[in-house]
Amino acid sequence: MNRTFIVERGFNGPRLSGNGGYVGGRLAREFGGDQPVEITFRAPVPLETPMSLHRVDGALLLRDGETLICEARAGSVDHLTPPPPPSDWHEVERRGEEGGSPEDSDFHWCIVCGRGRPVGDGLRVLGASGPGAGRSLSCYTPHAAHADATGRIRPEFVWGTLDCPGAWAAQDPSDWRPALTGRMTAKIIDPPRVGERCAVVGWRLGTEGRKLYSGTALYTESGRLCALGHCTWIVLKPA
Repeated sequence: MNRTFIVERGFNGPRLSGNGGYVGGRLAREFGGDQPVEITFRAPVPLETPMSLHRVDGALLLRDGETLICEARAGSVDHLTPPPPPSDWHEVERRGEEGGSPEDSDFHWCIVCGRGRPVGDGLRVLGASGPGAGRSLSCYTPHAAHADATGRIRPEFVWGTLDCPGAWAAQDPSDWRPALTGRMTAKIIDPPRVGERCAVVGWRLGTEGRKLYSGTALYTESGRLCALGHCTWIVLKPA
């Protein structure tokens, strides 16, 4: 297998590179199967750049020329015990009105959490840290622009919803240095439908130097668990 893979402009996290959740979801779909997939990012994902996919020893590798960008392997989320779905949907709605990455953030135009992205363009998974230490809560309303022919949200966008809320849970609210997705493992259980109001619950799993660990769970308002994710975040060094 040697196929071309392009991340188009607009599917960014940081302004000039691909969003980890979105890219991970696309690679997971290429990897195939119904089991969780682990994506490890080795370098920023360039936009509008033809890259190549290779299968090597059970892994799917994405390369930009000689540079390894990321790799997909079989993963597991069996170790995750998610918090229950939120009971206070007024709080979820408030997060949707006030949360997300604002104009002065490095991620204002992120496909997942950027407030600069209009409805139907970005996912608008809008939330913030809390309530409580080591937690995050986000609001998400699935849009038809991100759905398949059956009205279910496509895998790459489900993966996207699990991305940014993990950083909000993992980071110390007093230390908001930018953090990038280093590794992400996700399992899609039952994708949400268009218009089905959802919440993403994030929780901190630990820290190790500049590495932060988080879990995320996507729930519908009825309490149905749609997907689970585990992320390793890398806090960037000061410039």
